[in-house]
Amino acid sequence: MKKWGKCENCGKRVPPGEILYEIRIDIYAKGGPVEIEPEDLDKDHIAEMQRLIAQMEHMDVEELTDQVWESYRFDLCWDCRKEFHTRLKLKSTGLSPRRRRSHA
Repeated sequence: MKKWGKCENCGKRVPPGEILYEIRIDIYAKGGPVEIEPEDLDKDHIAEMQRLIAQMEHMDVEELTDQVWESYRFDLCWDCRKEFHTRLKLKSTGLSPRRRRSHA
């Protein structure tokens, strides 16, 4: 016997045979080019690393890793999938809902 699914956004039960949609969200710290100034070459890099390590020793491991990368996964029903899709498309195109309708 197949199990019912559940939308993790609205809570709707999804019967066997209907599609549940999975959305995954990964949040990464965005790295950029390293800019080195002449005064950076004169710094005591060992002391700086020791300072950073001492600072991190007092931080929660989960808090530290969340600053670099987080990952989420949710099951969605059709209606919530459609809503997420619409919002993401609008965000990625920069169009407001009214402007989008007028261009369609």
